[in-house]
Amino acid sequence: MNRVRGPVACVVVSSLVLATIFAIAGSVGAALKKPTYTPGDRWVYVLSGSLRSFPGLNASQGNFRFDLNGQVDVKVIGSADVVQGNTSVRTVRVDSHTSGYLNGTFRLPNGTGSVDVTGTFKTDASEFWEDQAYLSVASRSTTSYVAQVTYIVFPTTLLLDVRVNASASFSRVPAFDLDVGQSATTTQTSHLDVNSTVTFFGRTRSQHNATDVASQWRREVLSRENVTVEAGTFASYRLNQTAGGFPGIPGGVSGGNETAYFSNDVGLYTKRVAYSNGTPVAEMRLKSYSYGVAPSAGLDITNLLLVIAVVAAILILIVLWRRRKARIPQAASPRTPPAEPATQKGGNDRPR
Repeated sequence: MNRVRGPVACVVVSSLVLATIFAIAGSVGAALKKPTYTPGDRWVYVLSGSLRSFPGLNASQGNFRFDLNGQVDVKVIGSADVVQGNTSVRTVRVDSHTSGYLNGTFRLPNGTGSVDVTGTFKTDASEFWEDQAYLSVASRSTTSYVAQVTYIVFPTTLLLDVRVNASASFSRVPAFDLDVGQSATTTQTSHLDVNSTVTFFGRTRSQHNATDVASQWRREVLSRENVTVEAGTFASYRLNQTAGGFPGIPGGVSGGNETAYFSNDVGLYTKRVAYSNGTPVAEMRLKSYSYGVAPSAGLDITNLLLVIAVVAAILILIVLWRRRKARIPQAASPRTPPAEPATQKGGNDRPR
């Protein structure tokens, strides 16, 4: 059997090691990967949506459609403990600030016509995600809308404040690390407490609603796709999942689902599209993102395997190089010429 020569062996071994490294990295990137969040992690999204109802404002007061355009700033605050019943749940607190503009049409309840509406809105929210699947177990939010309405020649202002306290518990925590074709489900029990105050045509009305709902939460991983948004193009997993809270929409999307694109590289969604009864009502697209400073926690198994593979490659190359060097014949050193005998000088050799 012919032995593989030194240089060829180096190339072969290097190729095998690199193939192992890429195989390890590829196997890790082949599934939805649960991120580790650090205080200061931040994602900024472009928001667009449409509203057809407000808490505290019903059809007897008029029908409307408001289009939303704005920005959502999501930031990880840090770890927090949330009390649920007699237990304490370890969570990650995530705060978001949403702001933007609205415009639309308001149809008057007396059937006398419709008016154009323009204005602004903002939402400040704190969500608490349990730290296994990052499902929201509690949230607090305040949304304010200020709309300018002109009916004939009479201007008026529509003011709406919505305060939502929500909590949820799950029969079990579903798996996060799912591959294409896999899904996860769990039973969810939610409590929603909504307080709203509406001022319109000079009248102020306050309303309180409390609701308990049991439902199924589901996530399906449909495919792996490249998604292009304002922040760039990212390899993402296309998910069909139960829609929860959505920035700018008080109380979230009721009875709906969303198509969400999650990127392991980004650590969160690159795009979300929410549907209510099959109709798209809101969309978020990633505009930018950055990370906080993570504390040193050692190497995880993936990075450890990569380090071991690289070190092994370096050691193998060094050994092969030394063996090859030892087999190269060394040139013989030249012999030292014999010393010439000293010249003897006698009596008649002196100069005259």
